[in-house]
Amino acid sequence: MAKKRLNMYLGAFTVGVALLATQGCSDSWDEHYSPEGSSNSEVTETLWDVIKNNPDLTRFADILEHARYYRDEKHRAEYVDESGKTVTYTYADILKSGQVTTVWAPVNSAFTEDEYKDWLQRCETDGYNVQQQFCTNHIALWRHPLSGSEIDTIKVMNGKNLIFDKGAATFQSVQIDTREGMCNIAAANGTLHCLKGVAPFNFNLYEYVKFSGDLPLFQEYMISKDTTYFYEKESIEGKPDIYGNPTYVDSVYRMSNQLVNKSYLPQSTDYDKFLTNQLGYNAHVEAEDSMFIMITPTDAGWNAAYDKLKSFYVYADKYENKVKGNSGTTEYIEEYQADSVQEQGIKQNIIAPLVFNIHKQPKIGGIQTGTPWTLEYFIKTAGAEAEYFLNMRGDTLRSLDTWDKTTLFNGTPKKMSNGYAYVSDEWNFPVEYYKPDVHVEVNGLHLFYKTNDAQSFKGRGSTRSFNNTAFAEVTERYGKVSKNNFYLLEPSGTTNPQGEIRLQGNLNEAYVPNARVMSGTYDVKLVLVPYWYKLLSDAGSWKNYYCATYSVDPEAYDTLGIDTTFMMHYIDSISNLEKNKFTAQVRYANNAKNGKDVLFPTSPKAIEYDAKKVDTVTVIENFTFPYSYKDVRNSYPTLVLVGKPSAQEVRKGYIREICIDRIILESKEKNQ
Repeated sequence: MAKKRLNMYLGAFTVGVALLATQGCSDSWDEHYSPEGSSNSEVTETLWDVIKNNPDLTRFADILEHARYYRDEKHRAEYVDESGKTVTYTYADILKSGQVTTVWAPVNSAFTEDEYKDWLQRCETDGYNVQQQFCTNHIALWRHPLSGSEIDTIKVMNGKNLIFDKGAATFQSVQIDTREGMCNIAAANGTLHCLKGVAPFNFNLYEYVKFSGDLPLFQEYMISKDTTYFYEKESIEGKPDIYGNPTYVDSVYRMSNQLVNKSYLPQSTDYDKFLTNQLGYNAHVEAEDSMFIMITPTDAGWNAAYDKLKSFYVYADKYENKVKGNSGTTEYIEEYQADSVQEQGIKQNIIAPLVFNIHKQPKIGGIQTGTPWTLEYFIKTAGAEAEYFLNMRGDTLRSLDTWDKTTLFNGTPKKMSNGYAYVSDEWNFPVEYYKPDVHVEVNGLHLFYKTNDAQSFKGRGSTRSFNNTAFAEVTERYGKVSKNNFYLLEPSGTTNPQGEIRLQGNLNEAYVPNARVMSGTYDVKLVLVPYWYKLLSDAGSWKNYYCATYSVDPEAYDTLGIDTTFMMHYIDSISNLEKNKFTAQVRYANNAKNGKDVLFPTSPKAIEYDAKKVDTVTVIENFTFPYSYKDVRNSYPTLVLVGKPSAQEVRKGYIREICIDRIILESKEKNQ
């Protein structure tokens, strides 16, 4: 029974490694499974017998006898025997089993006395990492004899890819003792080689954060996102209970970490509640066959990042639910603690952008046709020749006037088994990234309508196309519109138009395309379009526009010799007659009003737009949002626009229509 359990545990541990193992190109099937010399050789001693009986391997054997076999980070392989005693498997038991393996065993002189004692002590206090960093770093599935001159990549049982240089007789650059009786030692269940040193262990990036002890604050947050789940396929099933449900003699658990490869929302069936978006690296930084660059902030770097972000992650106690508001009700989102949400948001957004895959960076000298990066060259230059950096979350990071992208990699690079960690006392992302401008391309989807509120949409609205290329003479002189369209707010009869627009980023060309308003200061700007752009667009061409305006027969147009200069003079003349006036207010969360959004300014002054060109008009200057909307679902601030020309002003040439291209909330916090 004990042997059956051991083989089951070992099989569960090694089956994935077996599928991935890289075999030596010269090894035959018999070399993998049979003792050296002949497939008919009769060798009865196990690897454990051979190691235990070698006087040069007593320290290694002692460690193996004390090193427990862990199924996962928190669970050792153990069972209760017939006498009721709990039995824990050690690596001595593993090397007695029927699984065929190769062991590269450090000789006694490979350890100092202190190193030897430290490994023994860690067997009791840090057993999982003794397994990962020492025991399984010296054991690989199948037989790997020292023969020939090939350089093989061996996947050892901890998943690391180590180099077995047969020509140089080294394993991971450590010399093999090639004396007779010290290498190519046959056992019934494998092969033994003696090493003159300990094979170096390299963390992968995930292990480095979690186990190195170099990054306490980062490590603490990483561990908080560990998830342990029951793995039925590897668990030993017992008799069913009285209801027929399965029970388990021994339960196997697996562990995953939500930061490593996830972009997810907390599980909930109530999507109207406040939920924060849990964005992980979206990268398998635990994988051994990847090429990652990862910024790993020390405690100093973590605290620097925290200080940078804190003022932008201040949350209200209540937010209006704008989704419910659309149906004519006012509901509030308050199922959370603002302080804990702030803490979660800051920490999550410190770590989420840190990982870059070297293969996904734009090629040197040309994004499509240039030279691909190598890890070594990237490290040497800090990626200076990249047009931009693309992290694993999809963020594009470019140099700016206020910031040089290479400062991201100011730390000390440390080699990992799957890339490099830049260990840094800084967190050098630009403020344009972590508190970005909010660019709103205005369209029908961004209009907010609330039937029971005084600030509701009035009049008519529609997205109007305008071909910048077809009217190149106009756009060169008077300005282009974004995406070849703008939004038209029209009056209802003689009533001035009024609209309310969601302040949520949606412009792909922005530094952060989908930016959300955060607590902090912004200038609120409108990019406005002359009304005659709408008239040109309706006509479709200069010719159609002129003929319609002057009642000219289209067939006679070409004989009139109308040139662009004339048309420009005409545009100048009508633009003087198409001014507009409106007020602008921000509607935003404010705790002082018990969760109800408030307006600023309370008594807005009318703003005049002269309509001579596509123009950016600052409508509210230095406005500070007290509370952040980043990661808040179903709530956002809005901008309320109300047309203000009087009937007398309309008779003098003012128009009621408001043509809006974009809204820009320009962050006033900049890099120094």
